[in-house]
Amino acid sequence: DPFFTTKPVNKGSGLGLSISHGIVKEHNGNIWAEGSLGEGATFIIELPAGKEGFSAVLD
Repeated sequence: DPFFTTKPVNKGSGLGLSISHGIVKEHNGNIWAEGSLGEGATFIIELPAGKEGFSAVLD
């Protein structure tokens, strides 16, 4: 659910995941979460490979 938040009312917009979901979907990708209650979560973002000759450097 992209609009899920555990923050109290008036403590942040709670739109971070929704915005991320929209960006990933615009790029024909997928985003999902894995985790256990009380242990946090890992968010996995999967995007299609870029065009031939394209490169990106991540720090």
